Amino acid sequence: MNLASLEDVVTAATTVSDAATLSMALKAFLKRDVAEPTLASMLANDQDPLALLNPLENTIGYLFILTARLEQSGSGPGLTAQIFSFVEGCSTNLLAWVPERVNTFVSRLLRQPNVREMLEALAIFVQRYPHSRDVFTAVHTVFLQACVRYRVYQVALPVLNNRVAQIDKSIYPITYLDNLLYHYYGAFAFIALKQWADAEEFLEMVVAAPISSNIPSAIQMEAMKKLSLVHLIRYGTIRSLPKYIPPLFAKAIKQSSYGQFAKVYPAGQVQQVAEKEAKTFHADFNIGLVKEAIDMAPRWKLRTLTKTYLTLSLAEIGKEIDMADETILRSLVENMIQIGEISATLEGDTLTFIDEKPNFRPGDIEKALADAQEQCQKLAKLDQAVGRSREFLQKALKDRDTGGGGGWAAAGDEEMLWAEEISAQQAYL
Repeated sequence: MNLASLEDVVTAATTVSDAATLSMALKAFLKRDVAEPTLASMLANDQDPLALLNPLENTIGYLFILTARLEQSGSGPGLTAQIFSFVEGCSTNLLAWVPERVNTFVSRLLRQPNVREMLEALAIFVQRYPHSRDVFTAVHTVFLQACVRYRVYQVALPVLNNRVAQIDKSIYPITYLDNLLYHYYGAFAFIALKQWADAEEFLEMVVAAPISSNIPSAIQMEAMKKLSLVHLIRYGTIRSLPKYIPPLFAKAIKQSSYGQFAKVYPAGQVQQVAEKEAKTFHADFNIGLVKEAIDMAPRWKLRTLTKTYLTLSLAEIGKEIDMADETILRSLVENMIQIGEISATLEGDTLTFIDEKPNFRPGDIEKALADAQEQCQKLAKLDQAVGRSREFLQKALKDRDTGGGGGWAAAGDEEMLWAEEISAQQAYL
C-alpha cells in the first residue's frame, strides 16, 4: 500500500481493517521528507482530518496525525481536547503495532507548553496503554520522570498506587534502567508526599535489583542512602535489609555519613552530627530527608521511654528528649496519643503509659499472609522475567557502563537524573 497524501492516510485509516498492513503503510509514509508537516496539516477542503477519525475505531491513524500535530502546531484548546479524546478512547490493543509512534507521542506530549495538563492526560494513557494494568512499560518511567521534574506528585499517585508486576518485552520493550528509574522516581514522589511505607517499598525495589560483579549502579547507591533515612523516619533505626539484598549496601551505609547519623539517632547528638555531615547530605540532595528525620527524633525518643517507665511528668519527659518548651511538648504528647504512636493517658502534667496488647480481628493475620504471598508471587514472576537471565545481567552491566545504552528514560545521560533530583529536592525543602 502506497500512501502519497493526507487524504490517502485518512482513507487508509478508515478503510483498512488489518492493523499490520496499516501500520506498515504509515511507517513507510513517515520516511517521506514532508511526512510530519503533511500529517499535521488540514485536508484540501480545509477540513480537520481528526474530525473524520474515531479514536477507538481508527486508533492508529489518529495517533499518527495527532503526534505530528503536537510537533507542528503546538498546544491549544482544540488540540488539548483531541489529546484527551485519544488517551481516553483509543484501542490500546492496536497500539502494540506502533510502539515507536507511541514513544514519539509521549515525548512530544511532554514538550507542550501546558505540560502539567498534558501529564494528567498521560496519567490516563499510562494506565490504559498496557494490555493489563500491572504490566510495566517504559512509558511508566517517562511519566514519573516528568512528574518529578514538574513537581506534580499527586498526578502520579493513580499510576503508583497500581503496582506493576509483569513485563511483556515482545510488545513493550524496556531496559534494566527503565525499571530502576521507575521505582527511584516513584520513591521520590512518595517521599515528597510523606508516604513513607510506599517510599520504603520502592527504594527497596531499586536496591534489590540484580547487580553485576558486586558493583551496584550509582542509582542504587543513591536509593540506599534515601532508604536509610526513610528507615530512621519510619522505625527510628536502620532496619536489617532482606536477605536477597547484597550485604555490601548495608556495609557501605554503615561506613558513611549516614551510618554516623544513624549511630546517634534518635537519642544522641543528632543535630550536631547532622551539622558535621551537612556537606555530604547537601551534596547528595538528602538534606530534606535529614531534616525530616531530625523532626521525628523527639517522637522516637519519647517512644523509647515507654519501655522503661510507667509514669513521667512533662518536665521529666522534656529533660529526657531535650525539649524545654512545655507548650510544644504537651502538643507533641497529645498528638502522639491521638494518632496511636504511644498508648498512654495525660492527666494534668503526668503521662501514664498503658501496656496495650494488639487487637487483631479474626482473619486479619490470614488476610495479611495471603496478601504477602500474592505479592511475593507477583514479584517472583517479575524477577524471573527481568532479573535472572544471563541476557539481563549482561544488559545491566552494559547499561551501568554506558549510562543506559540508549534507554529511553535515561536519555543516554545519567547526569539528567541528578539535575531533576535537584529540582525536586528543592521543592521538598
